[in-house]
Amino acid sequence: MGKLLMMPSPVQDNAEETNFELEPANETSPEAIDETEPGIDFSVWKSAPKERTPEYFPVYSDVSRAMQAAMRRWVREWFRSHPEILIRRRIAYSYLVYITTHPYYGKPANCFTYDILDSPTLRQAYASAARRLKAEMELLDTKSFPWFTREYYFAYRSKIVIEQVAKHQQTIFRMFKAETLLMDAILKFTQIDIPTMKFDAAVAELRRAFRMNLRRFSKDFDLSSHAGELLKIATEVVMTNLSGEQVMPLAA
Repeated sequence: MGKLLMMPSPVQDNAEETNFELEPANETSPEAIDETEPGIDFSVWKSAPKERTPEYFPVYSDVSRAMQAAMRRWVREWFRSHPEILIRRRIAYSYLVYITTHPYYGKPANCFTYDILDSPTLRQAYASAARRLKAEMELLDTKSFPWFTREYYFAYRSKIVIEQVAKHQQTIFRMFKAETLLMDAILKFTQIDIPTMKFDAAVAELRRAFRMNLRRFSKDFDLSSHAGELLKIATEVVMTNLSGEQVMPLAA
């Protein structure tokens, strides 16, 4: 988010307003990361739209939505395979709301992800979750849990779940901010790094940023193993746009 050539991202840490802070991530040398990533033709990014061109917002909006959809899919898979997280109700509620929020379409010309400091945008996120959360909760298997745990996940409580997440936002803010930082990394790559750095170095910096921000996405699990896959998804969206084909994000 933000006009990267003029100012830093508007999404900043604000402990008083969000009670949100990222711990330092373990740094990894560019040479050591993503050695097993699927084949990606990064050269297509050299032709990605520049800021203030007509194609800029549509292309990067498509990229952002495709990445958001993929991340929601991976979080849903993790959530369903780790039912023990349901014991930690406040954290589980945040994951449930996150995976049922609709990928943010964006707002011209430089807003591509949910902004944790923008109240109307957050209300939009929670409203999009409200339309699908009940169905998601109906899929939960809570039979092995005692009654006092199961009752918190009955589908009719979906409205209460959203209210609780809106009140205790630290976990979901962490996820939304990671999405923003991933898009910031892409925009920095195309608008700043490619024109000013050796291309291989720019690609290495993009890979590093993806691994770092996916690792920071959650305190409960590490998404950084998906860095290569997410980069491939983003690259294929750009390739499709450049070819003139219509692109649709993956279903969340």
